[in-house]
Amino acid sequence: MDATDPCRADRAAFAGSKTYFQDQIVSGAVTGAAVGAGVGALTGLAATGNLRGALIGGLAGGAFGGVVGGSSAYYNTLAERARDQNELAYDMNQDLARESQEIDHSAATFGRLRACRFGQAQFVKNQARAGVLDRPTALARIAYHRDKFNEELNIAHEFGLTMAHRSQQFQQAANDLKTRPPVAAQGAPATRAEPARIAQVDRAASVSVPEKRASFDKTVASAQSSSKAAFDLDNNAKLGWLLLHGLDA
Repeated sequence: MDATDPCRADRAAFAGSKTYFQDQIVSGAVTGAAVGAGVGALTGLAATGNLRGALIGGLAGGAFGGVVGGSSAYYNTLAERARDQNELAYDMNQDLARESQEIDHSAATFGRLRACRFGQAQFVKNQARAGVLDRPTALARIAYHRDKFNEELNIAHEFGLTMAHRSQQFQQAANDLKTRPPVAAQGAPATRAEPARIAQVDRAASVSVPEKRASFDKTVASAQSSSKAAFDLDNNAKLGWLLLHGLDA
């Protein structure tokens, strides 16, 4: 982190979301190359403060993820550990709840970081119009925040890709829960999970988590569409309008 960056606290909080990509899903299954790429990319950004380091980290992480992932890897891992299908469904619901919370956390930290970058740009514009800053200095300061935010946008897109991959794994696991033979501990009868638990998994995997992921993607896309005006010294749009415009884009 750049000690002179006014947004360093929000940048650090956003980078803290890397634990979401580093951690295995609570019950213990890593879900493929996209997860590894997300880990590496964000770790690279946090360690180096620049996009080049993030992309290098992403390539390394992708290689790791590709080794451990696979079709239905998440479901298979849970099935090996569960005593019966009710326990399996319960574990999946716990993991889906955490997934939802982590997406909310990533969205919230990104939103605060976006507001900080846009707010700093507006502050520079106000100082330039008041004659406190000359134009070259104002342009340089806005460019600093623009470049930082472009790095952060790229990592937010990496987050979105990782969320999408994990979402596909959860949806596949939810389908496996409905269609594959029920699991049971040795010597115990193999009985299917309660319909309510299966329905809860199916709704979370197919509706709730994908909706939150889509909302995150929309927030990132809106921020990107608003950033050109935000970091244009000669654009008179105020921060509130930019945020509203971004949300409506």
